[in-house]
Amino acid sequence: MPKIARYAGTLAGLVSGVLLLATALLTLADVVGRNFLNAPVPGATELTELALVAITFLLYPRVAWRDTHISVDLLDGIMGPRAKWLQRLLAALIGVAAFGVLAWRLWLLGDRITGYGDVTPYLRIQLGRVYYGMSVLSGVTAIVYALRVALIIVIPRRLPELTGTPSKGIE
Repeated sequence: MPKIARYAGTLAGLVSGVLLLATALLTLADVVGRNFLNAPVPGATELTELALVAITFLLYPRVAWRDTHISVDLLDGIMGPRAKWLQRLLAALIGVAAFGVLAWRLWLLGDRITGYGDVTPYLRIQLGRVYYGMSVLSGVTAIVYALRVALIIVIPRRLPELTGTPSKGIE
């Protein structure tokens, strides 16, 4: 894997981790403020929602590349190498299609929401930018799935899940 892709994956993981920690601390501060000081953190709910969106969409490309999404392996024990290859190929093709459509529809929704001037109720954060961000990260995820399709077809031995070689963690 090229170094830039490794760095991008590591950066996305770090940013997501920091956002998760910040969200937990914000929630703690909000609960303490609300219950003990009768002064909740203004806009905490909006910030939490936006942070969860950011965490999710930042990690989609990494999950797609590493093939670490949730899966049920009921049939893996009885499937041969060709069936596993076909399974990985179909999953990656579905990923390309699903995230490609998601990117397209989120962009159109971002256009509509920007046109309406929609903002969050309390902090007045423009929602169109959020949808554009989700669209771009969905597009990146579709591209990552397309790269997986190419690797599965051209050089499947490079993918650890097809060779039985365990992953070495952050790649």
